Amino acid sequence: MSDGWVDVRTPLAVSENVRVELGDDGRLHVVTALLTLHFERQECEELTTTMARALVRLHKLHKPQRAQPKLRVVGAEAVPCTDDTGSSD
Repeated sequence: MSDGWVDVRTPLAVSENVRVELGDDGRLHVVTALLTLHFERQECEELTTTMARALVRLHKLHKPQRAQPKLRVVGAEAVPCTDDTGSSD
């Protein structure tokens, strides 16, 4: 049996592709399919803030294009006028 230390991690958040765990050493472990990042809490908070700023900037640079409404102005002459009997003038 080995005298090595075993890092027990507590899951904090899980999504379809990413998992964040808290290690016994107090570090946060961000686990993806291809990569695991190990952060001190302050570093992880800084990364979160930086990523949020980047996503806001990215959204501003690549705003989704809204379809323009297909409206047109119709003059009063295009609307038939009727009297109280419902007949046209």
